[in-house]
Amino acid sequence: MVPLSVLRDAGVSRGRRRAMVAAERWRTLPGKGVVTSPVATSGEAKWREALLAVGPGARLGGMTALESDGLKGYVEPGIHIWVPKGCEKQSLPGVRLHETRRWTAKDATSLGLPRSYPAVATVQGALWAVSLRQAMLCMVMPIQQKLVRADEVAVAFDPIKRHRFRKPLLAGLRDISLGAESLNELDFAVECRRRSLPEPDRQVVRRLSQGRSVLDVFWKRYRVVVEVNGAGHDALEVAMRDEVRITDLQAQGNAVIPLSVLTLRCDPDPLFDALAELLRARGWQG
Repeated sequence: MVPLSVLRDAGVSRGRRRAMVAAERWRTLPGKGVVTSPVATSGEAKWREALLAVGPGARLGGMTALESDGLKGYVEPGIHIWVPKGCEKQSLPGVRLHETRRWTAKDATSLGLPRSYPAVATVQGALWAVSLRQAMLCMVMPIQQKLVRADEVAVAFDPIKRHRFRKPLLAGLRDISLGAESLNELDFAVECRRRSLPEPDRQVVRRLSQGRSVLDVFWKRYRVVVEVNGAGHDALEVAMRDEVRITDLQAQGNAVIPLSVLTLRCDPDPLFDALAELLRARGWQG
């Protein structure tokens, strides 16, 4: 970017500047100067320009900050930027600008692109989401991808005392800390609590004929396993491995229930009624 003061010192008139912009050789950053390069298309270039345009106190936040730290698989149409309350700022298209008293300079790093620390960005992403389900996804993905630990997010979440998603997000964070690693597993935990089913163990490691295996949900006391299967389990190779895995687990004395995500989404009641009966048959007094 070339600031307006530098253009004036170089003798570039306003008319000349406007002509270069009209010819699409330069681009204007309102109130800041001009960019003498083609339209920014890469993430970092767009983020850097947006930060310059918003103002000196601007920092990437939420899922944009996490994307800059390496988050994969999350599609965010806008750029999230936050500024402390009272800072000079400028809005621009494609930027979701958050003016806040909740976060200050201590919550962000100035190394590379100015941005929120990963734990703070995870909390921001969840609080700025438009729905609870999106908020849960914003919280699960950075933890799942090892960009931040659940305990770090819990510390960053502690100052949040009022928000419409606060209670369910804290419950989801507790489930993640206990081992839930996907949004499907969080949904399963919510359904269990809604029906007062006993709290299961999660991400339990077992040795099977195919080697080390991690169980999604396991009631050790009742030897009941639930495997929450997403769309990837429909592939033939995965389905064949699942069949051997289920057989191994049943040979060890476990009752194994493969649960399709479609069942969880569309009509979970019959499955959970049957699961409750199975747990009772194996000693649960609920």
